[in-house]
Order: sequence, then structure tokens, then C-alpha cells
Amino acid sequence: MSEHSEIAKELFKKGYNCAQSVVIAFCNETGLDLETALKISSSFGGGMGRLREVCGAVSGMFMVAGMLYGYSDPLNKTAKAEHYKLIQSLATEFKNENNSIVCRELLGLSAEKEKNDCYKKRPCAELVEHAAEILDAYIQNIKMEGNDMVKIAVASENEMVTEHFGHCKNFNIFEAENNQIVKNESIPNPGHKPGFLPNFLNDMGVNVVISGGMGGGAIDIFNEKGIEVIVGASGNAKAAAQAYLHDRLKSTGSVCHEHQHQCED
Repeated sequence: MSEHSEIAKELFKKGYNCAQSVVIAFCNETGLDLETALKISSSFGGGMGRLREVCGAVSGMFMVAGMLYGYSDPLNKTAKAEHYKLIQSLATEFKNENNSIVCRELLGLSAEKEKNDCYKKRPCAELVEHAAEILDAYIQNIKMEGNDMVKIAVASENEMVTEHFGHCKNFNIFEAENNQIVKNESIPNPGHKPGFLPNFLNDMGVNVVISGGMGGGAIDIFNEKGIEVIVGASGNAKAAAQAYLHDRLKSTGSVCHEHQHQCED
């Protein structure tokens, strides 16, 4: 039993459906908030709305894999093929252990059994546990492949990504190891002076800066110092940092012109 598999199994026992149990268990990895995770996965219990098709635990496993390693560019055929290869691999591993990925087959249901509800022992808790174990093993292998430490500064308004870098209220600083956030803190914006903030963050050891908008002057300074700049971000600061770590956050590349005086430092 792994960390997330134990959580997933307990969630199922509390009444969450099989898909929800897997997806919720990995919220700390995906950055999804609980309410969103619950609603997204709510339709997939009982083999998709109790249709007894693909097992909800398997669907939940696929959702988590998509959040962490999925593609977003419709023209990137290589990324699409690689992701589908991952999904097929996860499905095969689950099937090899359980002989199927289909709900009715896993439960040994016939139409008559379903109608009379005469099956008493369901393996669902164990299937949820196994799906989460497969994910944990894959995620751990991915983390073992990379050992780089990353320090990310997200220009923020409290917990949310701010539109203007220079006039942000605070910086949420996230330290990550093997694509996993291991430390975070919030520091107030020390001041709005041309050229100051890029040097300030560089002195803190920041490798990546994320913001909604930023002026060209600041971007140039960051680039000179070898600090990656992601602009066009929005939403929760931690979720943005996690999206970056899992290669799901790309810079729009746009420079803030309309508010250049606000974004330049």
C-alpha cells in the first residue's frame, strides 16, 4: 500500500465514488481544489454513471495522469501519441492484475444480478487502492528521473497570480525538488523601483518567475540572469507553480505595453 492508495481506499469507504476517491487522493499532486476534483470525477462512478463500462477507478487514474502529464497543444502530435501511450500502459498494468478494466466484468455482474442487486461483495475498495498504487509508482519513477532543484517566484495578490508584476502585493516563493513542491513562503513586494525586483529575486536564488503581465525591461534583465519568465498566467499561485513543474504552463510571450509603467521593473 502506498501513500495515496491508502487515502483513496479510505475515501471510497467514506462514500465517495471510485473515480472521486482516486482523483481526490492526488489533489496534492495535481493542484486541483477539492470541490473541482469532486465535480469533475463525479460522473465516472459505477463505470460512468453506473453504466458499468470502464471502471471508475481506472477513469480516475486517467484523469490524474492527464492533469500531471497530459498535452494541451492540439497540433503537437508527438505529445498526443506519447500521452496515449502512457494511458494504454496504465490500463494494461491495471488489467494484468485484475483481468479487466470494465466495471461489470470486474464485479462479475449479469443483467439479472444488477437488477436484483444480489452481489454483496464488491472489490471496488481494492480496485481503487490498486489504481492509486499504479499512479504512485509511475509518479515516483518520474521524480527519480530528475533531481533538479527549482525555486519559483509567483507575483501575487495574496494567493492569486497578479496581473502586474511590478505592483504585486507579494511574491509566493515555491521550492521544488523532483517536480514536487517541498517548501513555500510568501514575502511582501519590497518596492517598485526600475530594475530592482529582478536583481532582488535573483539574489534569492529564484530560477523561474511567473506573472500575469510584465514589461520588456524586466524580462530582459531576467533573461540576462538566466531566469525563466512565464507571463500570461492566472488563477491560484500554487496551482500555477505546480502546472509549471508538470509542463502544463507555458508563457504567452506577450509584453505588457498598455501598463508598461506598472510592469517594467
